[in-house]
Amino acid sequence: MNVAFDPWIPVVTTAGERKLASLYSVLAEGEQFADLAVRPHERVSLMRLFLCVAHAALQGPEDYDEWCVVPKRLPGAAKEYLAVWKDSFELFHKTKPWLQVAELKGAEKATGEPGKTSPVALLDFELATGNNSTLNDHGGQKTFREFEPERIALNLLTFMNFSSGGGAPVARWKTVKTSQVGNPDAPCLSQSMAHCLLRGRSLAETIHLNLPTFETIRQAYKSFSADKKKDVIYSGIALGKPVWELFPDSPENDSNRVINATKTYIGRLVPISRWILLSQSSQRMFCCNGFKYDTYKESFASEPTAVVKLVTKKDKKGAEIIERRVVKIEPQKAMWRELASLLVRRSADGLGGALAMVNAPFDTAFDFHVCAMTRDQASMDIAVESVFHITPEFQNYLPSYQAEIIGAKNVVGAEGYSRKLRWAIEVYRQTIDSDWKPRVKRTQAKEQNALKDRLAQTAFLSYWTTVEKNLPLLIGHIEAIGTDASISTREAWRGMLFSAASEAYRSACGQETARQMRAFVKGRQKLATNQDEHEPETNEVKEGN
Repeated sequence: MNVAFDPWIPVVTTAGERKLASLYSVLAEGEQFADLAVRPHERVSLMRLFLCVAHAALQGPEDYDEWCVVPKRLPGAAKEYLAVWKDSFELFHKTKPWLQVAELKGAEKATGEPGKTSPVALLDFELATGNNSTLNDHGGQKTFREFEPERIALNLLTFMNFSSGGGAPVARWKTVKTSQVGNPDAPCLSQSMAHCLLRGRSLAETIHLNLPTFETIRQAYKSFSADKKKDVIYSGIALGKPVWELFPDSPENDSNRVINATKTYIGRLVPISRWILLSQSSQRMFCCNGFKYDTYKESFASEPTAVVKLVTKKDKKGAEIIERRVVKIEPQKAMWRELASLLVRRSADGLGGALAMVNAPFDTAFDFHVCAMTRDQASMDIAVESVFHITPEFQNYLPSYQAEIIGAKNVVGAEGYSRKLRWAIEVYRQTIDSDWKPRVKRTQAKEQNALKDRLAQTAFLSYWTTVEKNLPLLIGHIEAIGTDASISTREAWRGMLFSAASEAYRSACGQETARQMRAFVKGRQKLATNQDEHEPETNEVKEGN
């Protein structure tokens, strides 16, 4: 199977038909397809592949002027480029299989027996294989699963981008035998980061909108800070070449080919985070840990679709420490609560949204697609995604949206009422339970916030469910700013927040006894105060500007 010219990518045509398309068809005939028909982590992996081939075929775009003519140039350039490198896209090529190590072998046991192979099903995160649960996968009991080459290709690409660290099978490449434990995450899974994409009216327009210029990339990779205590300027991160043009010929980490694959912009778009060799004659493979891809947490530049923001952290002594972190997605926190952080353009000092945000139109509406795979310990947890329709009015008043969500001077905001709700419940519990405060103090400092969150879990669920149901009130207020209706829409939104917090407090805190009634009134006073205050936390994290 040839990944460049054979159909394997699930798409939806403009007529609503679901079909498979080749990489060439997507890049050269993308106007025929409305969108991809894939899961969130597969979407991110495919978009990185499209951008990688587009950059290589165009040798650009260098600047904004070249970016404007990409729709005209890309079809012909992609056809010519893929024809030249056709052999490198063969999934089962004998000497250079696509994204695979042809010389990989199973690690021999001490007895001299050949190493074991792994099932190809291991490449699909949602199937019951290895540590994956059998929930919703009744085929996990089978000893043999058969997959079409089209699905194997998609799973292989996604596995390279999102496979989790921890334990892995063992194999050998030349003189290097891999480790079974301690393997790092693939680059797109690290820190459960949010991946932000722009979505156009067709797949061709989507690729165009998400294609940054070399000028933008050089600026983003020339200067950024990742140190926790001081700013550090990094330079020398090259544009690089696609990994199939300079595929590593040895496992040595300091070779030029490995450096291109792991430490350049284009080389990292299609990573080799695991060493794999598929078998065309069976549903088995050799699979093990691959090359290490440094992350933003390890002082490398953030992924091009990731978002970097400032957070302020209080240490055990109460001193504030400002850090830079990629925005992570948590299953219990809806993405619209992070939207203000995700829609920001990347600044010269490395803060802000995805590199493609520079291409976002200001005068017309567009769709903003957020995808993530959350991480739990050493395993993938939940694939999540959201699509937001962004209007010009919404972009103009994004700071107002942010204030109404996270709060600002004289504005409590949705997050502020959530903090006040927890504070009120904390006061209620302390009043009726003399051992609660000592119990919190006995808990490790880093676990205290989690303990208080568990106390308010029922109230949080009620509060945020009500707020999300009434989110149109906020959108209506943002759209009404600048009109006579803005005051009434603002008061409707803020009044709803207070009512939701009050009802959540009432549902979580009983009033059956006189003691409970006194505690209820005391906690209710904290909820009704105009100030957004709460007890200082030893590990509190809040958003920066």
